[in-house]
Amino acid sequence: MARQKLKSLITSFTPDGDFLAVLSPNGVVKIWSTIDGSLSAEWKPSDEDPVVGHSCIACSFVGKKRKKERGTLLLALGTNDGDIMAINVFTGERKWKSTGGHPGGLAGLAFANKGRSLHVVGINGMVSELESQTGELLGEFKASKKSISSSAFLFDAKVCALAGVGIRVLSLENGKEILKFSDDVVPVHCISISDDAKTIVTSGSGEKHLQVWRCDFNSKTASGGPVLSMRHPPLAIECKQGCNEESGAVILALSESGVAYVWHLKNDSQGEEINPAKITVKANKADVDQQNSVNMKKNRSAIIAARLNAVETDGRVIALISYGSIDSPQFSLVNIGIPGENIVIAAGDAADNVQENGLPTGKGPHDSELEVEAASAKNKKRSKKRAASDPDLATTREIPDAGNGEDIDGVLVDDDLNEPTMGEKLESLSIVDTDKPKINELQESSPAKPPSADSVNVLLKQALQADDRALLLECLYTQDKKVIANSVSLLKPADILKLLQSLVSIAQSRGAVLACALPWLKSLLLQHASGIMSQESSLISLNTLYQLIESRVSTFQSALQISSCLDFVYSGIIDGEVEEDTAVIPIIFEDKDDSDEEESEDAMDTDEEEEAADGIRDFEGSDAMSD
Repeated sequence: MARQKLKSLITSFTPDGDFLAVLSPNGVVKIWSTIDGSLSAEWKPSDEDPVVGHSCIACSFVGKKRKKERGTLLLALGTNDGDIMAINVFTGERKWKSTGGHPGGLAGLAFANKGRSLHVVGINGMVSELESQTGELLGEFKASKKSISSSAFLFDAKVCALAGVGIRVLSLENGKEILKFSDDVVPVHCISISDDAKTIVTSGSGEKHLQVWRCDFNSKTASGGPVLSMRHPPLAIECKQGCNEESGAVILALSESGVAYVWHLKNDSQGEEINPAKITVKANKADVDQQNSVNMKKNRSAIIAARLNAVETDGRVIALISYGSIDSPQFSLVNIGIPGENIVIAAGDAADNVQENGLPTGKGPHDSELEVEAASAKNKKRSKKRAASDPDLATTREIPDAGNGEDIDGVLVDDDLNEPTMGEKLESLSIVDTDKPKINELQESSPAKPPSADSVNVLLKQALQADDRALLLECLYTQDKKVIANSVSLLKPADILKLLQSLVSIAQSRGAVLACALPWLKSLLLQHASGIMSQESSLISLNTLYQLIESRVSTFQSALQISSCLDFVYSGIIDGEVEEDTAVIPIIFEDKDDSDEEESEDAMDTDEEEEAADGIRDFEGSDAMSD
């Protein structure tokens, strides 16, 4: 499934996780059973209903659900205009519709009291409680003067967490603020609160990390906890209490790329790196042939929705995920026992021989094929795979590939059984015989490839951890925009601050090194601005960078005037050189001798005398004739 299509879906599980409601962009809602994967109900807007956009949904059974009875499953739909509509999905009956109560749109819906009441949060900051069967208003209060973008409820403690320009934690009984956050919190897009109300997780719009907050209701304050990095921005997040007080919390996040991450936090985990368990779905051959999207090219199917089903006493986490097509999604229960492991689920392919992921065998989709990477040493030698390691993940369980030559996370894997061994490759290089001409020919025939983001990221982390300036400069000389963006996105919070300090120190210099460091500094600030601002230790570097920019900018006007003067003087010099170098047209003089001129004059006089004598003779002749 393409990323844009996944972002356009709105999903909601029932409180017990037995059903999943999927709202498509065309307004059709389908209710799927997570137990057997069947389509339980479908609702379509009537032709008389106006075409409106929806912002949130919620579904829940009303009252106690009996095994022999189907019960009443209510679906609440919230529109962008602030209208609310409740539907009995099994009968298709519209129970009620509320209009005009929340102008500007809705930020969240949640059922409470076993589905008997519905809590509504408007973007305008109003929080109200409705009777779910009739839509009667039971109570409301003004929660915030600023706009709200997301909400989370904890009904056992009667606590509501609201997020927008800031974060507010209020009591549902009287609407008073019971927890104080600092005013410099960056705008929040998603929020979740644990069931013990000790941990809150937030994420900003477009940000590729989660911010964890520790809540202390005794002092009514919240302090910043660890920052959890992701490859892509999250679509949904969920937080639950750990198995005991020492274990902290368990956090699940579903990214825009259709990958789920699960973190195990401890109460004392502040600056240390926390590696998540990563859950991906390997597409079957039929899906690869039928669909042509970004994830399918990586041989991966997107996860549509995910939730934390249970946290066991031994620390294991049971997650329920839905993946595949929205027309026929599949469901699986994933058993996460080792933090930082890489779990791959095989989308139901009867031809593949897979194993269960530590769950009891059954016939439902919860017991679907879970491909666990526990290949024997014999299979590893036969496949001879050499995948690029992901430094962000501590443990990666290897899986046998489907022969497409690409790992489940898009990392290229060499899976050619006919590939020559390392000894054969060395022999082809003729290193033992020191045949230099052959080596040179081989180097000329294979052009050098540009460095990849994985290799640059590994070198960059080594340089930051070892404080190696030479190695850091070697990484900074890479100027490919995609490599820079991908390498910076893979950094962890500790490495981000180290890189910022190094780049600020380089920015104080001039020359080619500064020109190479500027694209890295720009990408770092664009991708991790909120994470950097949330760390107090980064204020010194940011202040130094600000002062440096101000000092450089202050001289810009005078430098511009000098440049203009130099351009004017230079243009005058060029014009003078052009006038001096213009071609001179030659003037030709003819030199004549004076003797030649005198001879010509004498000849002219002689000719005139002869003509006069001839005239006299003619006159005398005519006189004689007359006599």
